Amino acid sequence: MNIHNAFMLGILVVSGLTAGTAVHAQDTVPPTAATSCTLHVWPGSSLRSTYSGWLHGGLVDGAVNGRDGYRKLPEQPLDTAKQKQVLESLDLTSALGLSGYRVVVHAETLDSRTMRTTAGPWLPDGGACHAELAVDDVFYQEDVFSGRWLKVIYRYRSFRGLTTPERSFGQIISEKLILFPPAKPEDDPKPGFDELAAAMGKSIHDFGKALTAPPRKKH
Repeated sequence: MNIHNAFMLGILVVSGLTAGTAVHAQDTVPPTAATSCTLHVWPGSSLRSTYSGWLHGGLVDGAVNGRDGYRKLPEQPLDTAKQKQVLESLDLTSALGLSGYRVVVHAETLDSRTMRTTAGPWLPDGGACHAELAVDDVFYQEDVFSGRWLKVIYRYRSFRGLTTPERSFGQIISEKLILFPPAKPEDDPKPGFDELAAAMGKSIHDFGKALTAPPRKKH
């Protein structure tokens, strides 16, 4: 199995999402007496990369690490801190159909194993009514056939007084890139960085559309 197929296979392990450990958090919306439900959100680790081309392909992080034959990406184009900034700038409750929820964006990441193997909430003291959204992986993918993409794996779960999620949902979201990475090392990286941040913001909205879409009718 090549790395592209292996990466895509990762999204299939999304139905059994489970929990983690408590972390420090920052409230993006002050709690009120009328707010009884909370959305906890975790950014992911720094941007990774894959490449598929005519002469080579499949080496994970070849562009991130500047391996021979790979165009070196700028340093930290979408690290955890930047992802947190993007998440805090969005109306997450509207995007995910969670009107009235108080939003807490955490500074730390959750590792993928924690997301996949913990049976209860990722945040044990998240409250009787809470939802959890985590960025599992963020990839820059360059393909000689389809171009350049930002790909984000999101994992979502919701709880209402239960120790197991009432709903689990995960999906990979792909957003087209034009400006990132810069064509030459000496080029200004800011337009590409801005494009990456905007693409991540759009990916949240696209994930929300998939999350809130009505179930497909069985024929």
